[in-house]
Amino acid sequence: MKHKTRLSVIALLTLWLCFGAVHSFAAVNTGSIGSDIEAFVAEHSDTTAGMAVTVFDDKKELYTGCFGFTDIENGVRTDGNSVFEWGSTTKLLVWSSVMQLYEQGKLDFDTDIREYLPEGFLTNLRFDRPVTMTHLMNHNAGFQEMLWDVMADREDEMMELGELLSHRPPEQVFEPGTVTAYSNYGVALAGYIVECIAGQPFYEYVNQHIFAPLGMKRTSLKPDYSDNAFVRSAWDRLVCYTTDCQRLEPSRYFIPIYPAGSCVSTIGDYLLFAQALLDRDSALFARPGTHDLMFTPTMLFDGTDIPRNCHGMWMIPFGKPVYGHGGNTNGCSAYILLCPQDNLGMAVMTNQSGEEIYNCKMPELLFGKFDEKLYFGGKRELPTGFFKSARSVFSGPVRLYSISITNFDEEDTEEFWVWNRETGAVCAPYGDVLSVPAWQPIYELAIVGLWLISILLCPVMLIVMLICRLKRGESRPLGKWAAAAMLIRLAIVGIAAYIVVSGLSYRPSDAYFWGFGVIAALGAALTALTVAGIIGLGRQGASMKKGTKFVRVMTLCGMLITLVNLLYWQMFIFW
Repeated sequence: MKHKTRLSVIALLTLWLCFGAVHSFAAVNTGSIGSDIEAFVAEHSDTTAGMAVTVFDDKKELYTGCFGFTDIENGVRTDGNSVFEWGSTTKLLVWSSVMQLYEQGKLDFDTDIREYLPEGFLTNLRFDRPVTMTHLMNHNAGFQEMLWDVMADREDEMMELGELLSHRPPEQVFEPGTVTAYSNYGVALAGYIVECIAGQPFYEYVNQHIFAPLGMKRTSLKPDYSDNAFVRSAWDRLVCYTTDCQRLEPSRYFIPIYPAGSCVSTIGDYLLFAQALLDRDSALFARPGTHDLMFTPTMLFDGTDIPRNCHGMWMIPFGKPVYGHGGNTNGCSAYILLCPQDNLGMAVMTNQSGEEIYNCKMPELLFGKFDEKLYFGGKRELPTGFFKSARSVFSGPVRLYSISITNFDEEDTEEFWVWNRETGAVCAPYGDVLSVPAWQPIYELAIVGLWLISILLCPVMLIVMLICRLKRGESRPLGKWAAAAMLIRLAIVGIAAYIVVSGLSYRPSDAYFWGFGVIAALGAALTALTVAGIIGLGRQGASMKKGTKFVRVMTLCGMLITLVNLLYWQMFIFW
């Protein structure tokens, strides 16, 4: 009954989506798009490595161009045989697979996902409200950022998808449906649900039900690309660059959570998939109604009638609403952009990490530039206060990753966002930015700043200790106590720095467990030394010489600052 109810409103919602409830947008003239793109590329040739772009409607390829080099140093030009990594546009394969299973009656969007998973699989849920597939599609299942197991240097570091997702799952820190926080883990979990329902690895399902029907013979999703000799060979030869064309070494990694971003293909195959998403009569779905349903909103921007997410596809605001997904890996950037209103699409692939000129600016040639008046009818009120991205770490021993704070100024009016004054959150296309109390950034910066200062002063204190030791009458136990305290503090900082760097690289690392386990043990030892030091100061303080007392007091201050940081950032949690 639910299936029929959803399909019965498709026609109305599709008309609303295409023509807008309150907004109107200008039509597009595609006659000059090829020359416009070529002129745009010529204008930015100094910062171009390799780029391929295609423009299409639901039936025809309107323009395809390949520019620059996939290997600048060896003069290998970009062409139709060049492959690029899709990055997070791979997620559209997950949502297309989910829509296929929904179409077959094997999956329901509003069912608790635990019904599709092995019993006891999810151990990281903290709220009574069940997580549904709709939550995973909208990225509001409540999971915090996943730092480990996103990339791997070697093939032997890979694990089966189910094993990986249960290995170090991120905490669920928000109640499902309340906060939008972009989640690679959530998408990979949806891919694993496809595995469980279909009874085959996710990449095999996609090969059979998407790549084969669409004729995508130069595409591979298997994590090591071993199922497609052409793709693996071309990927091995691909060289990647920074946005200013500096060669990246290394630039390519294997992606263990591959449903979230591991696909590799040529621009021709990229076109086949992107065009199938636009074409309601493509082989992607058995019925046009499933295609129409995919383009209906599952989430709106708070307090508006503007679609935010349509069954896993984000609304990307240009001069008119466009739907699709962008993607970035350590070496490539890509985008699939679809405008059902004008029956037009654009797909972009580059071998430059974090590339924005072609992925974010060039599409304006086809879809127009974002103008807040078109969406909001006037100037928006700037959000006031301090904000933190919801895509962060809020619980556990890597909370230090979330220290970044931002606010809004006049330049931000050129970006798309909606301020929900009730919750204080700012809703942006790919996630929320959460309001934080004014004391929080001040306190966090203060304790971290004092921690760093106290560590930097350690060498100075050691010199002072040495001078004191050379003076007659200074006690030896004090020197040992202070030296031990300083060495423990330096060890804690060194291990923490290693873990943070390891986490920011998104690579597999056992440092998470042993590192924080060692920090917890060192923290316990530091606590004992601190208590002993305070007791000793109380008993002997009056009789201590000035140098000795100065060392004791300064060392105790540094120890207390370290302990405050360990407790606040939860760095003692290693289990």
